[in-house]
Amino acid sequence: MKTNLIIIGLAAIIVAGCLAPASNVNAVQIGMSKAQVLKIMGTPASITADTNAEYLNYTLAEHPVAQWAIGTLYEIKLVNGKVVSYGRAAGVNQPARVTEPVVVPVMR
Repeated sequence: MKTNLIIIGLAAIIVAGCLAPASNVNAVQIGMSKAQVLKIMGTPASITADTNAEYLNYTLAEHPVAQWAIGTLYEIKLVNGKVVSYGRAAGVNQPARVTEPVVVPVMR
């Protein structure tokens, strides 16, 4: 039982350690294509859209030392497949905590 908990805990730490650094967004430029952005930024955490635009949403590490624990939400807005704006997601002032799986031991 303890071995399983240790394995699950280590897996959670490894997955959480996959945050890209926020400095990657500095390479994004207005007018870039979606393909160019994906090459620089990698796969977004999610993609959202409205009638006018598509948004690539990323959770990026602000501080290199804390890449395993803290992430900040960034958004890249595309209109007609081209970048029109990018940066921290609107209305987000605090870093988002990366969620880790909760392990509840079974008592028998």
